[in-house]
Amino acid sequence: MKVIRKIYWTKDFDSSHFLELPYESKCLRIHGHTYRVEVEIEGELNENGMIFDFNHLSELAKLLDHRLIVSEKWIKESEENVTVEKNGKRLELPKNEVVIIDKPNVTAEYLAEWFAERILEKAGKNVRKIKVKVWEDPRSYAEITLELQGS
Repeated sequence: MKVIRKIYWTKDFDSSHFLELPYESKCLRIHGHTYRVEVEIEGELNENGMIFDFNHLSELAKLLDHRLIVSEKWIKESEENVTVEKNGKRLELPKNEVVIIDKPNVTAEYLAEWFAERILEKAGKNVRKIKVKVWEDPRSYAEITLELQGS
């Protein structure tokens, strides 16, 4: 008999962003979403009887909630502020109002990848698969699945 264990977690959070695009779009302007992130992690139980600690997932969502998400390519940091320069904008904001992601753009696809990579950083050797969906609205989501070695 083969046993497959999974955990599922979901959370809504509110954030703003804008996109870098080579064509005219309303998404070039700063706008916000009530995002929903859904996470499914498959694996074996660890020494604590868990596949993954749900608290790690909650902390990730808290990092993004009520903040402006920007690409690392668009920023210039000073001691107290972050300066964002893109699409003809120059924004200077306190560091605690901005989340800088290590992606070239702030699309739902890249946010899903960012979440999956942060989960992978905390995952033990017992985790076999990480699936993340990021919903921008009730009709649209991006999904990524990481299948780990040995799965």
